Amino acid sequence: MKKIITCIVLLISVITLPSCKDKKSDTKSDTISVGNVPAPVQSAFSAKYSTAAAVEWEDAHENEIQTYKAKFTLGGKKMKAEFDAKGGFVKEKVDD
Repeated sequence: MKKIITCIVLLISVITLPSCKDKKSDTKSDTISVGNVPAPVQSAFSAKYSTAAAVEWEDAHENEIQTYKAKFTLGGKKMKAEFDAKGGFVKEKVDD
């Protein structure tokens, strides 16, 4: 009986363990210099956030798609914006 219970507990553990995966693991990023950011991305960022300060760039992969993430300050607020490799706007976030 103990063996059966142990096997059941082990089986349940093995089945439920993959559901504990961190949802943010689909996004991977590395800090890069502005010189490594494609010109279309830099142009799109400058057009949308012309008064941004303290800009830091990250080479990111969102769901296996190449993107570039900018972390910056705008109007006293910390923000993040993400662009695809062609300069297309993906999303933005205002940090509280």
